[in-house]
Amino acid sequence: MRITNERNLPEALVKAVENDSYSMGDADKSVTGLLQPARQAALRELHADEVTEDASDRVYALYGQIVHKILEQAGEQSRNAINEERLFADVQGFSGEPAWTISGQTDTLTLTEDQRSWIITDYKFCTVWKFKRDKFDPDTPVMPEEYEQQLNMYAHLLRENGFKVDALKIVAMYRDWLIASAERDQSYPQNIAQTHDVRLWDEEEAKWFIEDRVRAHQEAIATSSYNVDDLVECTDDERWAKSPTHALKTNANSGRARKLFDSEEAAFEYAEDPANKMKAGWVVEYRPGENVRCQRYCNVQQFCSQWQNLKNEEAKLTSKEVAL
Repeated sequence: MRITNERNLPEALVKAVENDSYSMGDADKSVTGLLQPARQAALRELHADEVTEDASDRVYALYGQIVHKILEQAGEQSRNAINEERLFADVQGFSGEPAWTISGQTDTLTLTEDQRSWIITDYKFCTVWKFKRDKFDPDTPVMPEEYEQQLNMYAHLLRENGFKVDALKIVAMYRDWLIASAERDQSYPQNIAQTHDVRLWDEEEAKWFIEDRVRAHQEAIATSSYNVDDLVECTDDERWAKSPTHALKTNANSGRARKLFDSEEAAFEYAEDPANKMKAGWVVEYRPGENVRCQRYCNVQQFCSQWQNLKNEEAKLTSKEVAL
């Protein structure tokens, strides 16, 4: 992959991106690699010599190096804690196919008080939105699915290496945290960094999941070698797909919606209800959906027929407004 600098970042940042020392070691795939969409990973491997990525899109990858520095400054490893340990395990994918060696590097492993098992802690630089609140329980943040999956795959690697896992934790460091928001809203994170417990899967659930991810990537690589058009398509979740919406606005020139609806019928039903006291001049605006990852965060989009088809469909669904 070739790094470009089309957005004219300072040279120091470009060099830092280019000199990223990350390595998954002697493995077929890393845990984070398995979490990527299988289609995307196969296309990236198939077009390795053609793929480019702008340095501005790789700056967030430097946060991993910042975590390394944080752990380094925290002090020497104690007898009860291990920092940045890379573990390996063979994981069976398709029956009859050779197992893949999977690697994963934990940020910190800490022995429990009884010294019989380990706690896995991972540090994340993220936005406050990443730990959004459950609408039914505003005091409880919702754990991002990919974080839960990542740490439970680490737990599987530990078990395969003879360790017992007791708990999983995420230390979230909010890069957009505002003290004013914390003072105004008690459901907003009350500190710039917080520790969140992650649900620990049982051994069978973790084993099944990591094997399923290996199978998905093995199938994608095998398919791309003989007919790339038959590659499994990325799911809605993998594309970070946003469904189309109908926005109820005070007037045609307003960019802000008072309320969003899944259908035009639902929007009109709300507007026509006297209890909602709608006034003349309000409009319902149709807003097409989008595939956020495909559009903004995929460096193989030019080689992907699925994205080209989606883009063509999106072009037909233009925004429109209907006056009430």
